[in-house]
Amino acid sequence: MANEINGLNSGKTQSSNDRHVQNIKRDTAKSGETTGATVPSTASADKLSLTDTASKLKALEKQLASEPEVDEKRVSDVTNKMNKGEYKVDPDRVAGKMMDFESSF
Repeated sequence: MANEINGLNSGKTQSSNDRHVQNIKRDTAKSGETTGATVPSTASADKLSLTDTASKLKALEKQLASEPEVDEKRVSDVTNKMNKGEYKVDPDRVAGKMMDFESSF
């Protein structure tokens, strides 16, 4: 279906939306309601539930908010070891930590 747009105030609207609005107005008038727009009552109440992942992310967010952004002591220790040539990287440990991190999601 093609829509023709000639201007912002062309006065044309999508006919299915017009019918929907007319039906709501008609239903409102029949029920005697005089307030603004109504929403069809297909659901009895709103409900919100968080997934397990969302709950974990929220807990992690709280934990990270309480931690300092930079561990100054750790940075100082690593910098000193690098300057002395004593800093060694264990590739197996790094790979294991990466796998642990990825599996936590």
